[in-house]
Amino acid sequence: MEHGSFARFIADWPCSDLIGLFEFLKRRGARLGGMTGQRVLRNIGKDTFILTADVVRALQEAGLAIADCPSSRRDLSAIQWQFNDWHAQTGLPYAHLSRIAAFSVGENYPANDVLQDSAKESAT
Repeated sequence: MEHGSFARFIADWPCSDLIGLFEFLKRRGARLGGMTGQRVLRNIGKDTFILTADVVRALQEAGLAIADCPSSRRDLSAIQWQFNDWHAQTGLPYAHLSRIAAFSVGENYPANDVLQDSAKESAT
């Protein structure tokens, strides 16, 4: 109760230690480990990265020597350090950095193809 509410507790947690928050939720929250906790934080408005496969791949391509499914303290610390560094360099929120990383790798489609597919789906 020292924070007054769960929302205040989450809001007060520093973004420079999101890995620590993920670990806290995994240990103390019911079903809040892994991707679930990360997505809950994003959905309630916490500025956080989400470690999707594309984000992990972008981190690897940026030079981080991390596992494809990072879970070790070493990997997670390296990921936090990289996001902290990007945030310090750009001033962008962690959520924006995460999305940029996710969109920068994987299969990308020409904009016209995406627009045409969207129009087809809307018409049906």
